[in-house]
Amino acid sequence: MSLVPKASQVWSVALAVVCIMWHLATAATGPAEQAAKDEPVQVTADRMVSETRTDQVVFSGNVEVHRGDLYVKADRLEVRQDRQSRKVSHMVAIGNVFIRKGEQTATAARATFVENEQKAVLTGNPHAWEGTTQIWGEEMIFLLAEGSMVVTGGAQRVRMHMLPENDGTKVPQAKTKARGG
Repeated sequence: MSLVPKASQVWSVALAVVCIMWHLATAATGPAEQAAKDEPVQVTADRMVSETRTDQVVFSGNVEVHRGDLYVKADRLEVRQDRQSRKVSHMVAIGNVFIRKGEQTATAARATFVENEQKAVLTGNPHAWEGTTQIWGEEMIFLLAEGSMVVTGGAQRVRMHMLPENDGTKVPQAKTKARGG
C-alpha cells in the first residue's frame, strides 16, 4: 500500500470521481442537468490513501464532494476503478452520509454508487425527502438513468409522510465546516 499517491493515481481518482459525479448530475435529462456536466468536481477530506494493489482510493475524515447542485458528505469515501478500463466501477460513501441534489435530500449510514448500472443504493436507516414529503425504509435504490426509486422494508417497514405545503416543517440541512482552500 502506498501512502503517497503517484501523479497517475491522483489523476485516475480525479477522473473516477468526475465520472461518477457526472452520471449523478446528469441522471435526469433536463437542460439544467445537462449543463451540470461542465461543472468542476471538488473533493475535500482530511486524508487520502491510494491503494495500488486494489485499485482503490480512500478519502477519510470530513469528506465532502461538490459538483454543481450535487453535494455529498460522509465520514469516508471509497472509490474503486476497473483494472482493465481504469474507469470507476463503484463508489461507497460510509458513515453519516448526507446527499443533496437540488430540492432532493437523503441520509443513510452507507451509500453505494454502481457506475455500470447507474444505481445508488442507500442502507443503514435511509431517509429521503423533497419539500414536505419524507420516506423511510430499510433500503432505497435510486435508478439514476430511469429517474426512479425503489424502497424496501424489512424489520423497518416502508413509511411515507406527506404534509400539506403550508404545514411543512423545515428539513435538516448538512452543516459544512469552513475549511481553507
